Amino acid sequence: MGIYKSGAPSTQKPPNAPGEYRWINKETNEIDYVGETNNLARRKSEHNRSDRFSTDTHDFAWKEADGRSTSKTRRDHEREKIDKHNPSENQRRGGGGRPAD
Repeated sequence: MGIYKSGAPSTQKPPNAPGEYRWINKETNEIDYVGETNNLARRKSEHNRSDRFSTDTHDFAWKEADGRSTSKTRRDHEREKIDKHNPSENQRRGGGGRPAD
């Protein structure tokens, strides 16, 4: 079993918890970006301030990681999702931020 529950990501208000997130284009339903973070709510706020994605054009979808996750396991999962979905806005294949714990 993975570090995420099965099923679709949520588009509700994200928690202050670690997890995976995606920016999904509302028009095409394509995943334009995949990332991982130790705080989903903070990361959404950071993206909103950068003007890279607008909630007018994209949905922020997320999955909370379980208590067994580490930065490394979330990064590994992020790389798998980037390889699977090939999002147009990911400049790297995952793990381009701070070093994993």
